[in-house]
Amino acid sequence: MPIGRFSKSCRLTIKALRHYDETGLLKPAFIDPQSGYRYYQQHQARTAVLIGMLRSLDISIARIKNLLISNGNDLQAMLDDEQQRALQKVQKQQQILDSIKRIAREGELTPYDIQIRKEPSYIVAQLSCVSSLDRLLEDGASQIYALYDILQSHNRDFVDPVMCINEDPDENEGVNIRACIGIDSPYPDITPANIVDVPGGNVAFLTHKGSYNELGIAYHSLFAWIQEHGYQQRDAMREIYKNDPAETAEHDLVTEVILPIE
Repeated sequence: MPIGRFSKSCRLTIKALRHYDETGLLKPAFIDPQSGYRYYQQHQARTAVLIGMLRSLDISIARIKNLLISNGNDLQAMLDDEQQRALQKVQKQQQILDSIKRIAREGELTPYDIQIRKEPSYIVAQLSCVSSLDRLLEDGASQIYALYDILQSHNRDFVDPVMCINEDPDENEGVNIRACIGIDSPYPDITPANIVDVPGGNVAFLTHKGSYNELGIAYHSLFAWIQEHGYQQRDAMREIYKNDPAETAEHDLVTEVILPIE
């Protein structure tokens, strides 16, 4: 079949079929060396229809190549990965929607009261890991709860603050997270955690009430505020958690977002 008739039979555009040829996803059965016209065989229509279906699910061409030749456990594993990818995308879109709703509800683009204070220094137990922007919340929470377990195993009480210090992303968008929980002396060896001194100093801060998923607005609000008022960032952003998400409804969560400035 010439490409035009094949296009109609499998409900794909000629442009798409040319693209799938160029990427090696679906090669024509024959290309006329004189005219360059592409021709397909009838049995290729099933593959073309499946490609169209998978592309409609926003599955990448590279992944489709593997799906078309896979079966059994390999197929199931790849489909599981695609389910997780789609779920993360839905969650991200929900975060965006919730953030837009917050801005609309407050009626301004930076919906926070931002102030300056002198932050004290803290002696904390600390666990660190490298995360990514899309896993920041999950990895930060995991580190905090792991730190709780370590302190409990050493029969140590917790004191304020409970916080994460999130470094700026590196060139590969990796984010170093330092999960911290305050601790009183004496300071024991609690490997793999460390006992560190978090320095104090002037900070710009705001109070965020609600889902951690909307903290991105708080970050941008602080960065915009310090630019407007002539300050510079001195150290990494901090999030101090005022209540426990395991015991508090999401809309009642309170987080202080703190940016050290000079």
